[in-house]
Amino acid sequence: TMKLLKNKFFYLFVLAAITIIFGIRFLNRNKNEQVKINPKKAKTISVKKGAIDKNLVLPGKIDAGQYAVLNFQTSGMLSWVGVKEGDKVKKWQTVASLDKTSLKKSFEKEMNDYMTSRWNFEDTQDQYKLTKDKYLITPEIQRILDRQQFTLNNSVLDLEISDIVLKYANLRTPIDGIITAISYPNSGINILPSNFSITVVNPKSLYFKSEVDEEDVSLITEGQPAEITLDSFSEEKFASSIYQISFVPVEGQTATVYRIKLNLNTQNQGLKYRLGMNGEAKIKLSGVENALILPVEAVFEENNEKFVYLKKGKKVQKMVVQIGLENDEQVEIKNGLNENDSIVF
Repeated sequence: TMKLLKNKFFYLFVLAAITIIFGIRFLNRNKNEQVKINPKKAKTISVKKGAIDKNLVLPGKIDAGQYAVLNFQTSGMLSWVGVKEGDKVKKWQTVASLDKTSLKKSFEKEMNDYMTSRWNFEDTQDQYKLTKDKYLITPEIQRILDRQQFTLNNSVLDLEISDIVLKYANLRTPIDGIITAISYPNSGINILPSNFSITVVNPKSLYFKSEVDEEDVSLITEGQPAEITLDSFSEEKFASSIYQISFVPVEGQTATVYRIKLNLNTQNQGLKYRLGMNGEAKIKLSGVENALILPVEAVFEENNEKFVYLKKGKKVQKMVVQIGLENDEQVEIKNGLNENDSIVF
């Protein structure tokens, strides 16, 4: 009897323990399924049908496709600087020049050397004219004639080089644009080609540049449409497209990224848009029409499950859903809800 009593107590103890364990699990489950919504701050929205896009959003900035860094070909004294930063210039306009006094003297000297060589050449030709006419030219005479011809040719080249140097004393811009930088804005100093420069940028050649990770570069193609928004003008949207994707990655980056260029369709009247302005490019990767859509903040996740709080009458219950496309603002509901269902979040 005592043994049976002990067995009875043992079974009762085991049963009680099992009941407590399952009770705790049940309470926890009920706790997890309780609505985690603050009624005072809750919002209610209806499930609607519409279009949803999946986009690749990339930060970037404005750059210019047409610019020039102007340098003199020779050293000399900077005698004139005809522009300042911010000035507009036309193609082939002269923007600076070197002192031409010594260059003109060098040109005159080369001209004199050329004339001397020219007359020496003519004298030699006259001296051997009769010999040439009688076809009595010996190898020695031919060398003399050739030597004079070479000397004349070299003097012509020296004169042409001197003329080129004189022309290069004027610095001209090969493009229309705006002066953005001048290394020495004042004249009267001696400069070298390596330490003097003037930078010209064409404000009508602006484009939007960005970088894309190697994981995403295969998702985009040249000609793919995009939309650009600038931080300085967040209310404006630029319809754009990708016109270049670099073949080699950007150097100096910790990750492998590729540079992309997008059109910035603007004539930039009044210089409203400037180099270095930051923004983002939104590139459409895919889309679904006539989809059930909710705001992303209305969908929650727990234990690797997506769920919403479905309102039925005065009650709110947790409803597991299957989602599809998702972007920064909206999410597609593929299963678990119907159009016009009320969702609390």
